[in-house]
Amino acid sequence: MTNFFNNSQSPFAKPIETQYDDLKSNYKQIFMLAADQIRAEVDKFKPENPCAHCPIKDCKIETKDVFTDYPAGCKYRDWQMQIITFLTGDYRQKLKQDYKAIMDKKSECECSRCGNCCRLATSEHSYDQLKQRAMRGDKFARSFVSVFVPYKTEEEAKLANPEFFKLLEDTMEDQKVYYYYCPKLKGNECSDYENRPDVCKDFPHNPLKLLPSTCAFNAWKNAVAKQSMLLKAKTDIIEFYKNKLG
Repeated sequence: MTNFFNNSQSPFAKPIETQYDDLKSNYKQIFMLAADQIRAEVDKFKPENPCAHCPIKDCKIETKDVFTDYPAGCKYRDWQMQIITFLTGDYRQKLKQDYKAIMDKKSECECSRCGNCCRLATSEHSYDQLKQRAMRGDKFARSFVSVFVPYKTEEEAKLANPEFFKLLEDTMEDQKVYYYYCPKLKGNECSDYENRPDVCKDFPHNPLKLLPSTCAFNAWKNAVAKQSMLLKAKTDIIEFYKNKLG
């Protein structure tokens, strides 16, 4: 699949702010594509004119749409239940396989050792919240708090990487963000590299994660951006179907 940003240049040629804007401007189109693809799948087992033999008389339902409120015993209601089973079963498993393929492509990139993922890490959770989550068995939180500590002030975090801090501030303005750093970073090198936890080994953990412009994994992120956004849209749409039809 071609690069989502439709850019024949190096992924580092476009400013990181421009890349994010490109992503946002294309999401509506991708969301509609995802909705159409899911609708095409569920329409494959839509019953054909079951009303002719329906025991329910005078139901007065004129529009036979996937989200119409059908009575119990109606074949269209059975179809809606099939949709939920399909989307949360076989279809979700396919999406998981697609996501794994995206993450596997990350191995084609190699860390450039810019150190910025260690210098300025973020979370939507405070340090105390992360520790609580770790105590409750959250593996990611446990791994994260094993190396990262919070900046005392946002000003300190900003000094660590002004460009990336501004991007985070601009794009996550409606969400509280907490800033962290790893004290084991010496220059751009990890002083305990052989013992680094999974949170470091597996970075970046999400193909939609905002990355510093210096990060070599931007090449991977850009290459899989359309597939990643499509998967995210399909996951959101499945949840909508579940809530609407369940």
